Amino acid sequence: MTTPDFWLIGAPKCGSTSLYRWLSAHPDVFMCTPKEPNFFSQDIAVYHRAAHTWDEYLRLFDGASGFLAVGEASTSYSRSRVAVPAILERQPEARFVFCLRDPAEMIASVHGQMLRSGRENVRDLREAFRLEPRRRLGESLPERTQDSRDYLYSDTCALGSQLSRLYENVDRSRVQLVFMEDLRVEPRKVWRELQEFIGIPDDGRSDFVPENSRTIPRSVVAARGVRALQRVKNRLIPRRSIGIGNIIRRILERAPRTEEKGVSAELRTELVSHFSGEVDKLEHLTGRDLTAWRK
Repeated sequence: MTTPDFWLIGAPKCGSTSLYRWLSAHPDVFMCTPKEPNFFSQDIAVYHRAAHTWDEYLRLFDGASGFLAVGEASTSYSRSRVAVPAILERQPEARFVFCLRDPAEMIASVHGQMLRSGRENVRDLREAFRLEPRRRLGESLPERTQDSRDYLYSDTCALGSQLSRLYENVDRSRVQLVFMEDLRVEPRKVWRELQEFIGIPDDGRSDFVPENSRTIPRSVVAARGVRALQRVKNRLIPRRSIGIGNIIRRILERAPRTEEKGVSAELRTELVSHFSGEVDKLEHLTGRDLTAWRK
């Protein structure tokens, strides 16, 4: 059986889906399906875990023999405290790809994803953000919440702390950082550097259409209804995806209107202040000027 040699560990809503798609299309790379097995993040109650034993996990990589690089892309690993050490126990020479983004921008996308999946019932980001102190205490959470930490958006977006924890376990030479801004402006350069890091030849890709662009539900109630149906399906057919939920969800979603994109100037000021410590950590750890993230 083939063991992966690199992991794209997040962070969520920072470009990991695009990288996963591009890597999957590379003739010398094997990326498992599903994109996010979530096997190593045992401290997080994820919505779906594709493997519960090591043998089950390895079976996700059946057919990977002969490829130059083998990987997966579970974004839950970036905020997990046990995932990276557990990966290193199985693969001591593991390499990691970590995508980064302005947390004051990222939080809107994470909140939107939670709405879209039917897990969040508070449509307004400011209200959801300000509910965090109560949610830390297990209050003001939606029904059937699996893990209250999913609603602590400031923790999910604490990228400085997450990168610091990664560097405590892994030599920096085995970590490739991808900034969302670079992915938008210079995707070809980012792709070339990523291929070099993984150890695969350049496939000459010139099409860099973003994947998993942000959408929002037309109705929070409908989104939660789809989630309830998927829970029933998972109980009846736990290991098989039939795709109906995704089809229905796409029908019930729409692109955000201009006024719904990003956050208001007032809320951004609040978020920039809140995440200032995390941005300081990132600036120190990466040596990159992140002045734009403080505006």
